[in-house]
Amino acid sequence: MIKVPSGWDNREIKVLGLSDKRLSAPLAQALFEETIESVTKREENQMARKMNAFHSPKPDHRPDKKQRRQIIKFKQQ
Repeated sequence: MIKVPSGWDNREIKVLGLSDKRLSAPLAQALFEETIESVTKREENQMARKMNAFHSPKPDHRPDKKQRRQIIKFKQQ
């Protein structure tokens, strides 16, 4: 069992076999498998990140000068 960082998450991988030579991706993937707990945890974290992005939407463009002044005025209240 090893833990591998992958982007925002960590994968828990069970090594099933080793190879002396470099293999193609499909053959190399047959030598390991990710644990079920790791998969479910990654999916839960992915959903949490999506929900967080939903509650803080990104604007389509930068505010212009008038809008920036309005933002500054609003923040000073």
